[in-house]
Amino acid sequence: MSDILIVEDEVVLARSIVSFLERRGFSASYAVDAASARAMIERDAPRLVILDYKLNEDDGLELLERIRAASPRTQVVMMTGHGDIDVAVRAMKGGARDFLVKPTPLSAIASIAGELMLDEMQGGLERTGADRIVGRSSAANALRATIRKLGKPGDTRPGILIMGPEGSGKSLAAVALHETAAPETPLETFDCAVDREDDMDDRMRRASGGTLILRHVSELSLGGQARILQRLQQDDRPPCLIATSVRHLSPGPGFLPDLLYRIQVGWIDMPPLAERAADVLPIADIFARRIARDRGEARPRFTSAARARLLEHDWPGNVAELENCIARAMLEQTDGQIDGPHIRAIGARQSGELPTLRDIELGAITTALTRTGGNVSRAAELLGISRDTLRYRMEKFELSRR
Repeated sequence: MSDILIVEDEVVLARSIVSFLERRGFSASYAVDAASARAMIERDAPRLVILDYKLNEDDGLELLERIRAASPRTQVVMMTGHGDIDVAVRAMKGGARDFLVKPTPLSAIASIAGELMLDEMQGGLERTGADRIVGRSSAANALRATIRKLGKPGDTRPGILIMGPEGSGKSLAAVALHETAAPETPLETFDCAVDREDDMDDRMRRASGGTLILRHVSELSLGGQARILQRLQQDDRPPCLIATSVRHLSPGPGFLPDLLYRIQVGWIDMPPLAERAADVLPIADIFARRIARDRGEARPRFTSAARARLLEHDWPGNVAELENCIARAMLEQTDGQIDGPHIRAIGARQSGELPTLRDIELGAITTALTRTGGNVSRAAELLGISRDTLRYRMEKFELSRR
């Protein structure tokens, strides 16, 4: 009797998955078609089934329905081809707990098996280093590998520029780099779009020998850039610079070449969440668990409808939008269960449903604040209203500038 059943019609792959899982302490077996899978499920009632969507003559979604009817307590993870988000959504609606995109690294299968087999435990929330990057997609795996490569400890560390759209997790990657390379040294952050440049010297002094993260570095004035260069030359133990930006930088009138050459030695591209569909559910789960822990509540559960709604949205606001959505869902959920209607991303609506004026206003303000890094004056300019009017609206919606 095995705890995990692999349903995969490629025998060599099925055996490889089982062998990999068993070497890591799991009890696993495999079936190569729907008939043998149904027989093993009725006999053993495994705790977890990892099911390939395409099974020669058999339909993985139909088998999913039969598994849910025969063994409701069995959790199912569907393996789909690259780009088969529609299949993943149908699987979620059919009761699957999660999905994996093929070709799937064996380590990702072991990871999801560990997460679901230990489903009742609250561990794994306090992540450090490259493990701060949550997800099983190829993009997430590549990002963790890049952070480990660029974050090798050493007496001197290169400057690193992290590029990506707003809300994609650039600051998180910067912290992960610091924790990978020099976790015992100081870490300071300076937001070039919000913080006063007069505070730069003090921030660099406190980061001496450690790391200074420069958020929205493209917003830094020429005077601020010159101040950083001067401090780097004067400091016996200058901090490593990790900069984030939504815009590409080039040496010229707007950015001092000497500073750019110091920053842009290492490079990380943060992909939008729309390119990390396989990561949406695990990231949402982490957000919900952290909120529940901070409130002293039990771990929340996502219904099939909620998981499907999460996969249907394209998340233009990236991880930041997903975090906001889960925070709102946690306010509305009842009895520790997050259902489909609780998943309401700002600006998203059902087909044919008109947005309310409140939703339009809230979405516009949130987008403006996100694009300007929380700079109220610049956000007001984008919206075509006065600064005082925007502050009033922010108080009305209980929004902070960050």
